[in-house]
Parts: sequence; C-alpha cells; structure tokens
Amino acid sequence: MILKTERSIVMRQFTIYILVLTIFLPRLAAQVPDSSRFVKPLKIKPFVSGSFGELRSNHFHSGLDLTTNRKTGYRVYASDNGYVARIKVSPYGYGKAIYINHADGYTTVYAHLENYAPRIDSLVQARQYAEESFALELFFKAGELPVKRGEVIAYSGNSGGSGGPHLHYEVREQATQKPINPLRFRNDIADNVRPQIQGIKFYCLDENASVSGRREDKYVPTVFYDKAFHPKGSKIFTAHGKIGLGVQVIDYFSGSWRKCGITSIDLWVNDTLVYNFNIDKFSFAETRYLNAHIDYAEKRRSGKVIQKSFVEANNRLSLYNKKNSYTTILKPGDIKECSYKIIDYAGNVSRLNFTIKGEEAPNPLQLAPSPLLKVNCKKSFQLDTLDMQLHIPANTFYTDIDLFIHKEEKAGFVTPIYHIGDNHIPLHKAFTLRIPVPDSLLKHRDKLLMAGVTPQGKTFSAGGQCEGQELICSTRSFGRFTLAIDSVPPLIKLHKAPQNNNYAGRKTIQFTMRDSFSGIQHYECRIDGQWALFEYDAKNDRLIGHLKNIPFLTKGEHQLSVKVRDNKNNTSTKTYTFSY
Repeated sequence: MILKTERSIVMRQFTIYILVLTIFLPRLAAQVPDSSRFVKPLKIKPFVSGSFGELRSNHFHSGLDLTTNRKTGYRVYASDNGYVARIKVSPYGYGKAIYINHADGYTTVYAHLENYAPRIDSLVQARQYAEESFALELFFKAGELPVKRGEVIAYSGNSGGSGGPHLHYEVREQATQKPINPLRFRNDIADNVRPQIQGIKFYCLDENASVSGRREDKYVPTVFYDKAFHPKGSKIFTAHGKIGLGVQVIDYFSGSWRKCGITSIDLWVNDTLVYNFNIDKFSFAETRYLNAHIDYAEKRRSGKVIQKSFVEANNRLSLYNKKNSYTTILKPGDIKECSYKIIDYAGNVSRLNFTIKGEEAPNPLQLAPSPLLKVNCKKSFQLDTLDMQLHIPANTFYTDIDLFIHKEEKAGFVTPIYHIGDNHIPLHKAFTLRIPVPDSLLKHRDKLLMAGVTPQGKTFSAGGQCEGQELICSTRSFGRFTLAIDSVPPLIKLHKAPQNNNYAGRKTIQFTMRDSFSGIQHYECRIDGQWALFEYDAKNDRLIGHLKNIPFLTKGEHQLSVKVRDNKNNTSTKTYTFSY
C-alpha cells in the first residue's frame, strides 16, 4: 500500500509537470531569439568590421558593424513588421539613424545611413524645412509610420561619426532599450577563429606587493603552440602581497582581419571559478564603466587593452557574475594554479594556464611624504588653492586616487597653466574648474574659454564660460589647462566649383567649413533668401547641398548665402552667385 501511494503521488506530480510544460514551453520558445526571427538588414554577403560588446573609446560597442564594400547606397531592409519609433539626424554619432519597434518586444536600429526610403525621407525633409535645421530628432507612435517585414527603409551610408561606409545594426529590448547581441538573430556569419590571447598582466595592489621580486606591475606577452596559448618564457611566476590579474584578448571572424570583441572571460584558480565576465547585453547608462573594466592607464600609455579580473570599488558594471572580483594575498609557500578560459559568441574557446608561487617579501620601502592629495572615490572633493577652485563630485573615480595639482608660469600663454591630476586616471563624471580672469582679459570675456594644453604646448578647446571674474569649465579629463581667446571666425570655402559656377550638370554644391578652435555652433544656407537644406559632414569639415533636396530651386541664376557661427559667436558670411 505504501508503494502504491508513493507511485500515485509521483504520477500525479509528473502529470502536473507535463501540464506546466505544455502551457509554458510554447511561451518560452516564443521568447528565445533564433536566426530566422528577423530579415537580414542587408542582402549583400555579411562582413563584420565591429562586433557587439567590442571595447571602444569610453563605451562598449552596442551592435554589429556590417561593411558595404567601401560603397554607400545599398538597400537597408526592416527586420520585421513594426513601426518607426524614432528618427535622428546628426552630424555626429550615428549620423542618420532610424529606430523600429516590433510587436515581439524588440527595437532594431539602423545607423550611419546615407538616405531614408522615399516616403520616410520626404517626411524628414519636410520637418527639416519646417524647423530650418539639418539636425533633427522625431518620435512616432504605433500606427503613425508603419513598416513591413523586409521593406526597404533606407540606404547604407557613411554619415555621422562613421569611419567608413558601413551599416551599424542593433537589436534592443524595447522595454529597457538595452542592446543585445544581434548574432542571436542570424547564423550566416562564419566564425571558426578562437579568441587571440595576447598577454597577461600582474598588478601590485598594495605598497608591499611585488611580482618577480620587483614592486611594480608586470606584463607578459603570450605565444601560441601545441594548440594553446602560453606565457612567453616560463609558465611559473612569483609574487608577494596583494596581487590582481588582467588579460589582453581580441577576436576575429573567419576571413577577416578586423579586431572584434569576445563574449566571456572565466578565471579559474586552484580549480575554483573566481571571476566571470559576460557581455550579451548591457545598459547604455553603464557603458562608460568600460573605463573601470579595462586598464585605462595602460591603454593611454601603450595602446594595450587589458581587461582586469578584479573589480574596483566604484565599478558598477553589471556584467560580472555576482560582482565577483579576484585578488589574492600571496605569502611564501602559496601556490596558485591559474587558468583563463575565453569564449567568443560562436563558442570558440581559448585557454591560458600559468602558476603563481608566493615569494619572500622585498625589502621595506623608505617612503618620503607624498605631495599628492588623497581623494576618496566615494566622496566629493573641494579645493581652493593656487588661485583656482576645483570641485569633484562623489563617485567620479572608480578607486581612490592620488591627485596632483600644480601651477606653472609659462611664456606665450595669457594665464598660468594649471596642472590638474594625471590624464591616465579615468573619470566617470565631470569635475568643475574655476580660474580667475585677469583684469587685462575682461574686455575679451565673451571670447574667453578654457584651453587644454598638450605636452608639446599646443592648445585645444575645453569649453567653458565667464561668470563674473571667473571662467568656469566642466570636463571629464584631467590634464593641463589655461585660458585662451578665440576671436577668429570660421572658414568657409567653396569646394571644387565648376566653371563660371554653373551647377547645371552637378548633383551637389559643397563647401569646406571649419573652425580653428571653439568649434562650429550653427550654420545657415539661404538661396535667394529662402532657407536651403545643406548637410553637415563634421568629420570631413564639409557642407553639402544636394540640389534635388532644394524643392524651390529653378533653372537660372541664383544667389547663395552661407553664414557660420562658432561657439564664441565669431561669424563668417559668404555670398556666391551660381547658375543651375
């Protein structure tokens, strides 16, 4: 009787289990991305020049970069049924971009476009003329601008901050706008190349730590043989005190020389998983924490991009398993068997094994008093010294820092040069710097700005405005700063004009537009007094008027006026007569 009762209970539980699976598995399956869910955005052979999660300057790459044979103008297709939720046109960043919301909870993004499809382009141009602005951002509700699966929505280009003709393609969770790896939705990109481990780095994390008998970090390149990666030279290292590790790694797709990013990094020590990093989606709000994830100083010094296996106090990136962070305190006799396992999205695996043995502590250091100021990364910091004021908000740094402050009098500059911090230290937030304006410069107050100074003594704009007798500037970079005057108007120059300025056989009128210091703030082109749409290609200092996009242009002679203003209100105006 007991056996029958137990069997009855088991059968009833099994029946409930099957019923639950019957109800919920179809729903779960519908939520799992697959390679057939979306239409490919381009019909040409895919060639990836930038992968999802790749480590870029100050951010993780949020999509796939698909090259377009060094050409523009390829048709771009909507991934699925949906509606256009957003259109943005900018001289910078994504350039011309379109965002489509789909019913299954995803948003797809198509960026660096040359043009939109005619019905979309006509709407955009109408708004540009209504607002008299090339730069534009539009939002739409469901039903206002629907698109069908596979519909041509745009043409590939090289607009905005693009470094060459390609399509930047993203898939986002619609509710959170978190980008996820677009490779979830396609299986036609070949990748049988394992991640390439280029080196490892040992970090001394306290003043008593040492590696190989020296109180300094140690970088070791790797070599590949016997189907595995190995540290160059010996596989056995010695260390003492608090030690952290980091790994330098890149990835490639099959048949491509383009450096891409990996998907996950595992570090095992003595057969225990002590660190895991995985990037399959992330939030734009946290992407700047990349500067805490990598060895920022090493990147600035040598260009090596090393991903640290320890998580600093103010690194709030959500891509670590349980926020794990591996550091160890080594004493003589300790042995740490270490193994990195690195995987790309296709599942290709690379491993690197090495051993760390505890060594004797080096001789104690005789430390002189430090002139540097200690800054707690969790707290705000205020300083009023050397005729300047500094305010650093709380949580600006990823770890506690030593702050260097210095004032230097130097010929050729209108004020002293203020050395603020070390530019190898990454900042998550902007700090505010206030420098007094000498009485002799107050008459130029509207043209004054903060200037950064390179080690070679060249200056560049750091922005800022005068308030009272101070110039105030906010910046997210340490360095050397002084005041500068910008009274030079922008340059306007007609580019490759035809004979007698006869544009009857031309498609565009183009200008070189450049500002030497504070940067372009505004431009305006008018033909016979009417505002005309000219596109600003900021990376090439080019102003381009597509004649077909000027609806009121007729055959005959016309007068074109170009007015450009920089960020210190220096203005240039040029007038040209042309025929069409």
